[in-house]
Amino acid sequence: MDSILGGFGLSVEEIRVVQHDRDIGVSDYAWRGMADPMRITQLFADGATIIFNALQNRHEPLRLLCSTLSAQAAARTQTNVYLTPPRSQGFKPHWDTHDVFVLQVEGSKRWRLYSGGEDRPLAGRRFDPDEHEAGSIESETTLEGGDALYIPRGVMHAAASRDDTSLHITLGLIPYTWVEFVAECLAELALRRGEWRDSLPFGFDREQIDTELRRRLAQMDLDLDAVLTAKRDAIADAFRPRAADYLSQGLLSPLPDHNVRLRPGLASRMEFRDDRCVLVSQGRELDFPRIAERTIELLLTGRAFRAGAIDDGLDWQGRRVVLSSLLRAGIVQAL
Repeated sequence: MDSILGGFGLSVEEIRVVQHDRDIGVSDYAWRGMADPMRITQLFADGATIIFNALQNRHEPLRLLCSTLSAQAAARTQTNVYLTPPRSQGFKPHWDTHDVFVLQVEGSKRWRLYSGGEDRPLAGRRFDPDEHEAGSIESETTLEGGDALYIPRGVMHAAASRDDTSLHITLGLIPYTWVEFVAECLAELALRRGEWRDSLPFGFDREQIDTELRRRLAQMDLDLDAVLTAKRDAIADAFRPRAADYLSQGLLSPLPDHNVRLRPGLASRMEFRDDRCVLVSQGRELDFPRIAERTIELLLTGRAFRAGAIDDGLDWQGRRVVLSSLLRAGIVQAL
């Protein structure tokens, strides 16, 4: 964390400093729009907690953690990393609009869960300390390094470090709610069916609206696969593998003795359109002749293959064209 703070050149959007019993503003630790390590160090020494926001955008192991969980849960994820000095507390009791997995890395922290939270709050509903007060303590536990704690959205909570410095990851799981799903279904339907773009009856006639809505709902022909696929693609597109070889790999000419594989943690899938196969990956589409199907299918397993010995039915020149395209796109890497 010292290396990240002092060597990453973090902006003030990427870091936050908080303390439960005093207000700390951005101006207290900013320098020319950047986080000032020296000023942050002083605040930390005085008992403040340092929060590294969305560190998965900078740190490859955290990105892999997020992308793997996102693929399993079909939900957006993010990580914030909390570094708290001994016998200190960052936030007052509060609740979040997303589920949280607290992953204690080092040191220990005492967690308290309170009554007085909110039932499954939506993303637009923000915690207001003047409006929401913590009730009685319902449970408490101490997390040691290696422990994990699940806190559902809306549950009021607070935590304080013990006699040592505490480092923990909050792995946030942003829910995809039924109301969002239905709204996106209707949006998809409106694109395909012009009648859903009609104006309501003149004067909002209640009886006419009721009859017409029942008729339309009874005849809905939703393309659920299209809605869910678009959502999964949007979730997968939130993550890009961080590596130090994109330029060199993109210029590489594949050789038969190269080992090739899909970049780890890269969400990709194959679609078929007429006589073509299309690789969809991170918001991009790569179009190939149908004869490349077996090559792509094998690479999508994530296993490494010797380039000259892939059992795909292609000769080397044909396979070389496919692999070169995938290397330039950053989807496949040669080892």
